[in-house]
Amino acid sequence: MRSYKANRVFEGYALGKLAVYSAIKVEKTVGLGKEKEFERFCHAREETVHALDTSYAEALEKLGEKEAALFETHKLMAEDLDFEDAVNAELEGGVTAEYAVQSAGEQLAAIFASMDDAYMKERANDVREVANRIVSFLKKDVKGFEVKEPSIIICDDLPSSELMKIERKLILGIVFVKGGSNSHVSILTRMLEIPSLCGIDGLTVDGTLEGMDAVLDAKKGDLILEPEAQVVADYAKRQKDYEEEKEKLLAFKGKPTLSKDGKKTEIYSNIASSFEAENALRNDSEGIGLFRSEFLYLEASDYPSEEEQFEHYKRVVEEMNPRQVIIRTLDIGADKKIDYFDLPDEENPALGFRSIRICMARPQIFLTQLQALYRASYYGNLAIMVPMIISLNEVDFIKETAAQARANLKARGIPFKEDVKIGIMVETPSAAVLSDLFAAQVDFFSIGTNDLTQYTLALDRVNPNLKEQFDPRHKSVTRLIKLVADNAHKAGIPVGICGELARDEILLPFFVKIGIDELSVSPAYTLQLRKRISEIDTREVRLEEFI
Repeated sequence: MRSYKANRVFEGYALGKLAVYSAIKVEKTVGLGKEKEFERFCHAREETVHALDTSYAEALEKLGEKEAALFETHKLMAEDLDFEDAVNAELEGGVTAEYAVQSAGEQLAAIFASMDDAYMKERANDVREVANRIVSFLKKDVKGFEVKEPSIIICDDLPSSELMKIERKLILGIVFVKGGSNSHVSILTRMLEIPSLCGIDGLTVDGTLEGMDAVLDAKKGDLILEPEAQVVADYAKRQKDYEEEKEKLLAFKGKPTLSKDGKKTEIYSNIASSFEAENALRNDSEGIGLFRSEFLYLEASDYPSEEEQFEHYKRVVEEMNPRQVIIRTLDIGADKKIDYFDLPDEENPALGFRSIRICMARPQIFLTQLQALYRASYYGNLAIMVPMIISLNEVDFIKETAAQARANLKARGIPFKEDVKIGIMVETPSAAVLSDLFAAQVDFFSIGTNDLTQYTLALDRVNPNLKEQFDPRHKSVTRLIKLVADNAHKAGIPVGICGELARDEILLPFFVKIGIDELSVSPAYTLQLRKRISEIDTREVRLEEFI
């Protein structure tokens, strides 16, 4: 019996035999010449685009328009000119189109993989998936992966198209050994509510795993291979109890989130793209607390137009209406580098030219985004949230640019809502310490606990050597959170927490006690969090234990 630790993609349990998915491997060999190999690439790309259209139609039928849009994104990647240029550069070496495509895919994937942001890291897997699809057509190996009996699928990473081909009843669970929780296939996995894990060190995916008995524990984050009979029996009971508990959680659908002593909190969802709104609604989220708009910039080869942005924002706002959708403005810089932004190299990017600082230096980018946001506001309940704020002059700039955006739309005769709420993310000690001043100038706060912890403790949150010291429960952090909440409430504005710390079992009673108005988490945890809050009596919570 062997056990491995992993990260959770979607919680639950699975017991069964493994089915191994392996990506196509390409050796470096001499091709037929650059022109002929480029022709082969172009033909295979056309076939890939056609197949992606088919996958889009299948996803549309099974999951709906929002989820199907994932394949539209892959189509854009396949047709991207930067990708084509990278393939051409590889073909200069006289290699085959297969090798050129896979190498170009790895080069572009490496750019995303080097980023610190979890969501952007996972765009690397999407680039690899698109490259692998083209290689499949080049090699005439398009039959794909087959699962013939209910199995736990294990892979380094699984293409979204392969997942959509498999009958749901044949998928007991999925293990993405090298994948991450924010890839497109992971998003689909959560939407399909498949118990799944990702990110396992020390496990090689090969043919020896095929048909091996396994237990997937996506509650604790464990994968057990060749489990003993008693372990299987124990997990079979856990699985049964878990399914019964899920049924009980349905009783919390449509109900307000109230503590035992009547304190009200709202449970919102974090989403990374417009097609996740349906998942938030299905799980009865009361709104969207964090919609990351930067994916529009990171997945484009040039600055996205006002119209392109408007269509994405409108989609999620319409879907959630009348529930509130808080859209975070451009959060580029630091680990999120984009070629066409031509950002400078920096020794300390986390402390450098990023987010609102880029917007102030290049106001037209911010103005375009704000115009798109105001246009989308007409179709529902939209709020604007700006990250990385440290000073009041930044808030002045935001208000001035917002006024200009409204004036421009008026002049063009385009409808929008005048009273769109504008808030800031509190993720720097400066914003927390000055929160009494900020509270008089903005409509709401949302606390970004990852960065607030990083900057308060002076610890790089992505440095593996500092993992043990990185403590979001540190009293310096919780004191700042309470300070922000107190100042918000004194000014009569709401304060939320976005990020997975919002569902931290230890801090949850503290958050409810100090009156955090909104907790924003992954959609799947909405009902679970509502139930846990219903069991809290804030009269029994001792603040001195937290601050």
